[in-house]
Amino acid sequence: MRYYFFYILFFLLISLCAFGQRVVDVCGEYKYIVPENLSLAEAKAIAINQARLTAIANEFGTIVSQTNLTSIHVENGTAHNNFLSLGETEVKGNWLGDSKEPEVKPMYEDNHLVIYASVCGKARELQTAEIELLMQIISNGFETERFKNNDRVSVRFKSPVGGYVAIFIRNDEDNIVSCMLPYENEEGKARKVKSNTEYTYLSTSDPIYPYQEETILVTNKKVEFNTFVLVFSEKEFAMPLSDMGEFVPELSIEGFQRWLRRNRINDKSMQTIEKTIQINK
Repeated sequence: MRYYFFYILFFLLISLCAFGQRVVDVCGEYKYIVPENLSLAEAKAIAINQARLTAIANEFGTIVSQTNLTSIHVENGTAHNNFLSLGETEVKGNWLGDSKEPEVKPMYEDNHLVIYASVCGKARELQTAEIELLMQIISNGFETERFKNNDRVSVRFKSPVGGYVAIFIRNDEDNIVSCMLPYENEEGKARKVKSNTEYTYLSTSDPIYPYQEETILVTNKKVEFNTFVLVFSEKEFAMPLSDMGEFVPELSIEGFQRWLRRNRINDKSMQTIEKTIQINK
């Protein structure tokens, strides 16, 4: 009886895992109106890819990916909030492979080149769950959101799983997002972290920290608000890059949001934490 129970439990677990990551046969079609600046080969590839996305969306549905941005600026001593919401739609699955050769039919309609693509293949449903991350803004050993000019600041971080992390600070009034981690001596690569290990960044207690003094917050205004943005993923991710492929440590808020959206669409394990601090002169 014990062996019989064991086999039942074993096959039940296999069935649950298979259901959680179910793979199904799907088919889809797409009509692509070809721009004049594209070659026929490029247009065919786009039409096939869109047909695959349509097949996945029809089976598993879509996700509306929304990035909310709350900016704070000070005018005449009063803090004002601005809210911006940026959204994109993504499919809730991955294309695993074609079950037959995609069918592509170019033709002209109303003097425009149009490509009809039809595909069939196997797709897997995506299932995601956010990880419980610890992020604390620290000054003099204590977590806080209020600072004075020339106060020291560090970031405490811990994750239950291994992965990669980057930290940015956003200045809403100046429309600038600056990278705080990785440091300038890390070749523009996101920092690798171990599971269940506490880290303190922007501090001399970090063995990779390249400076002799702690990170200092400075303002020449009566009051200023900055927002720390921590980005974490179980997978290694590319930092913001220039058109030449070089790491960009500073960019506009809009440029940062575009970079973040692209990464989150391609990486389901990526998540962010935002914490706004107040700096008083």
